[in-house]
Amino acid sequence: MKRLTVLFLIPPFFLVSCGNKTQKETRVAQPKTESAINDTVPSDTHEEVPSAAIRLLKTLPVRDLPITDSTRFDDFEKIGIPDNGFLKRIQFNPEHTDAKNFRLNYTIPFSENFTSLVITYQSGEHELFTTLITLSKEDKIIDSLEIAYDEIAESAFAKSSSIEKNKIIITDWNWMTGEPHVDERRTYAVQQNGKFEIQLTETD
Repeated sequence: MKRLTVLFLIPPFFLVSCGNKTQKETRVAQPKTESAINDTVPSDTHEEVPSAAIRLLKTLPVRDLPITDSTRFDDFEKIGIPDNGFLKRIQFNPEHTDAKNFRLNYTIPFSENFTSLVITYQSGEHELFTTLITLSKEDKIIDSLEIAYDEIAESAFAKSSSIEKNKIIITDWNWMTGEPHVDERRTYAVQQNGKFEIQLTETD
């Protein structure tokens, strides 16, 4: 009988021990819950966008100040690179609904606080607009300013700009009389936050 008692005591102990081991292994093998995965994976999927933008902008030429921009139809396709969707990602909305043939021309080293990008696009077949855009570090548009214009319907109007460290002078030209005439000249200050503030307007 003693032998039988010993034999009956061993299996329960063995089963308890095995049960504990099984429970421990089950806890270790449990998959992560959705909340646990969210805690370990960054939720901000937009972090890749600035990196892609930075890589793209670094392929553009950097023009040192001072700069004169008088981009025309006969040379605009020789500057920069065609836009591949970057302007859509930063939500640039041109004023002209028939805008096309967007190009990223060059960047300007105004400040380390923001990026300054010059772009060109056509409106229809006869107008060409060149715009300076300032972007935050999150690739949000801070401000924009039209700095050059050309038209080939009458070849009578144009716009050019002189860009310096802290100011931009934009001149509207008129050839209706045959000789170039200045319709208006505006001076803008470049603010530390990337905004353009008009300082002076002159007309002839």
